[in-house]
Amino acid sequence: MKKLILILLLANMIVAQNILISINHAIYHFLEQQESQGHLKGEYWSTRPYTYSQINKMLSEIDTHALDISETDLQILSRFKKEFNREIDDEGIELPWSQSTWQKIKHPTEHSSQPFFMTYKQDNASGWISWSETFRVQNNGKTSRGYYTDHLEISGSKGRIDFTTQYTYHRVTRNEDFSTFPESYKEGYVLDRDYVKWITWDYPTSSLNYTHPDFKVGIHRQPMYWGYSSTNSPILSDNVNPLPYIDFETQTHHLRFKFIHSRLSPNDEVRDDTTNVRRNLTAHRVEFDLGPRFEFAFNEMIIYAHRDFELGYLNPVNFLFAEEHLQGDLDNKLMAIDFKWRIVPGLTSYGTWFFDELDFWKLFSGWWGNKFVFQLGATYYPKANLPSINVEYTVARPWTYSHKNPINSYSSTSRALGLPLGPNSSTLSISSKWSYSSKLDVSAMYQWETTYDGVGSDILEAYSYTELEENPSTGFWNGDGSTVQKYALGFQYYYSPTISLQFRSTNLTNTLGLRFSF
Repeated sequence: MKKLILILLLANMIVAQNILISINHAIYHFLEQQESQGHLKGEYWSTRPYTYSQINKMLSEIDTHALDISETDLQILSRFKKEFNREIDDEGIELPWSQSTWQKIKHPTEHSSQPFFMTYKQDNASGWISWSETFRVQNNGKTSRGYYTDHLEISGSKGRIDFTTQYTYHRVTRNEDFSTFPESYKEGYVLDRDYVKWITWDYPTSSLNYTHPDFKVGIHRQPMYWGYSSTNSPILSDNVNPLPYIDFETQTHHLRFKFIHSRLSPNDEVRDDTTNVRRNLTAHRVEFDLGPRFEFAFNEMIIYAHRDFELGYLNPVNFLFAEEHLQGDLDNKLMAIDFKWRIVPGLTSYGTWFFDELDFWKLFSGWWGNKFVFQLGATYYPKANLPSINVEYTVARPWTYSHKNPINSYSSTSRALGLPLGPNSSTLSISSKWSYSSKLDVSAMYQWETTYDGVGSDILEAYSYTELEENPSTGFWNGDGSTVQKYALGFQYYYSPTISLQFRSTNLTNTLGLRFSF
């Protein structure tokens, strides 16, 4: 009871900030580890990105288990509490050089927030501007190039309203011997002109939220990630550009509900006359806590096109599959069920079954219409300060994510909204993360990816029911398989709240980076 009261008090002290945090942030691994070890409830794991208020609430809950947490994790907890602290003490405008010494900027006190380019507070309104520069050198074994990222964020809140607008600008040095784009590129408009030495692209993201004690509504352009796999969700993954969408969320003690309606980008080239075909995604997810350690979720998704909005799809509590039938069965309806089970403290398993058309009587026959993805994984977090270990296996049947009308494929800018590898594939990955100290994070991954070249491999491929029935498949996959082995090794050293050093090595590139942030 004392712990519960403390959590509620700390949560109420936090300004209502539903501002989203990048899903690549190191905080996610730390929170997953603490949840698996029993120091945190798992109610937020499945839908990312998290918000400031969610993260601060979880950090406060972890703080109540301080006696059960290692010294290293306590230091990491302290670092994140400083980083995500948005309690601005002084009214008016404050700049980082307003602090008396450089030492205070490098090492803020225990109860202060990290320095920002500017902060503002007046009555119940507050806000801040943060800015960061990341300088990298990349090498592909033959040559090197520069890769730079500029990031600007303006965020704030007034009462129950929160907002953030973020602009990320990427620049890569032009080099004919190093033409592949960095992993951070997820398609989009690229400015590539011969007379400029840079190849550039940008990603704007933003959110505007209203928070009521019983629900939250918002309008966003943000990444969307649904599922329990940390990097390879079959449902919604971070494989496409941040999408514009509206959302509605509510929850009770053991039940959580989330609804989104999003505009998808065209799969063909953007037309100069702006008469691009409208494509939309509507989806909802409901999660049940079937016990203190077991969580189950059901998802419905609809892809539809050729109209701006379908009113029946804008109703958050509508059965989407029934509405799709009523509309004439013209759209692409998909479903998924997934679970997370904390078997013992430190060991968490999860699984997903994503499916489109399905015939249980032909489930193991190789019938083309059994379009589904099956995924099973487990992660172990040692109680001692040792590396975690994750093992995950994913298989995707041919034609998954596709539709007889390619415009209704489960995609945006020709990329799958789910698995990055797409249909007719399998993936086995082994990965590990380790916070060696409060200042040094280490990560490693080894992955086997197998793709098959037969029909049903391209999510934009049109098909005919008659032709597929007359030429049935004989196996689980179609065509010949080709396996590629990938690895990645990364380090990140936090010199101070404003300076960090990054290194990442993969089978394609080696990257060394330095990041400054205010």
